[in-house]
Amino acid sequence: MKKLAILLVLVLLFAGCAQKVETKPAETKPKAEETIKVGVIGPMSTVFGVAERKAVELAAKVINEEGGILGKNVEVVWADTGMDPDKASTALRQLIQDKGCKVIIGGFASGVTIAAQPVIAETKTVWLADGAAPSLTDCVVKDYEHYKYFFRAGTLNGTTFAYDIFDALHNYFNGKLKKNWTKVAIVRDDAKWAAGVMKVLRPMLEEHGYEIVMEAKVPKGTEDFSSILLEAKNKHADVIITLLAHVSGIPLVKQWTDMKIKIPLLGHDLSAINPNAWNSSDGKIDGEVFIATGGAIPIPLNDRAEWFLKLWKEEYGGYPDANTAYDMFDALFMYKWAVEQAAKAGEKDPFNSSVVVKYLEKIDASNPFKTVRGNFAFTKRHDPLWGDEYIRNWICQWQDGKIVIIWPKNVATGDYRPPAWMSE
Repeated sequence: MKKLAILLVLVLLFAGCAQKVETKPAETKPKAEETIKVGVIGPMSTVFGVAERKAVELAAKVINEEGGILGKNVEVVWADTGMDPDKASTALRQLIQDKGCKVIIGGFASGVTIAAQPVIAETKTVWLADGAAPSLTDCVVKDYEHYKYFFRAGTLNGTTFAYDIFDALHNYFNGKLKKNWTKVAIVRDDAKWAAGVMKVLRPMLEEHGYEIVMEAKVPKGTEDFSSILLEAKNKHADVIITLLAHVSGIPLVKQWTDMKIKIPLLGHDLSAINPNAWNSSDGKIDGEVFIATGGAIPIPLNDRAEWFLKLWKEEYGGYPDANTAYDMFDALFMYKWAVEQAAKAGEKDPFNSSVVVKYLEKIDASNPFKTVRGNFAFTKRHDPLWGDEYIRNWICQWQDGKIVIIWPKNVATGDYRPPAWMSE
């Protein structure tokens, strides 16, 4: 009997423990559906990638403070491309498949982005990308059904760089200012995007009587431009057109000033857009003329730009580190708009990528999206629409430590002036 009593006590104890485990409340974890993950991809060891990440994080903060996207909190997850095609493809796949990102924002370096595009087709994920190569959106035209998820939401198609550089040279300098600059030297990145721009710019120049006296292709890491500058001088170039994004133009402007090469610099020098370019060049960038890609400059030409620059200063201090900040800040708001429009239209799953694509495509010439850079609209090939009423590459110049827009006339904040040493 004694053994039986002990056995009964043990049974009751175990039963009580078992019941206690069963009735213990489960730990509450936020459901995946309560948040939406946004992936940011870019070269995070450069100012361009960092600016993309900071811009999307700032946009997410604003959106979350306003209630998120359809009540879902936005969580930003980022990955580094390392400016390497293989690494970019792997990083993109991890953001989508491992991290569960519903949309990808960013990129930079068109060759790297193009190499990673098949991941988007495979996973059917919307990518609001950055990159200038004209061929970047060829995939949308050639195989729409698989690549409809890809949109160039940042930098304008590089073809427009040719339009605006030619416009500045032909209509402003040689037209309005009567400069008669007809002999052109080209200094450009040895890269896919720059080659694409030249396919458009070269025939435009030659058809209008300009002579290209030299074309120097410079690889990544180039810092010595002295021989190139001397070659341009010896070939009697009237103007040096730059196409530099992967190579910093800061060493170029320093040597240009130190050597007193009396040939104006005009073109796409991405480093010139950086608000710190004056200090990093020791003021030797004074007089350089450059295009502000897609209007991405710290000059508030509309109310949204003024609001954005104020937000950035409050969050990070100073001005954005690179043009990619202006581009990618609005990309998240475009995605938000598309999802919310889908919900209003009664779509069963407004976050479904194919549904989001349908509504992003409604951001067109007749229904532009108000952005920091102006009226933004997508073309049929998912490129930003270029034009005076939309976004353009403003022609700017560094003057006395400040960026001045010199062309076109409707947005100009000043006039061209050569650096003082050119008139010595």
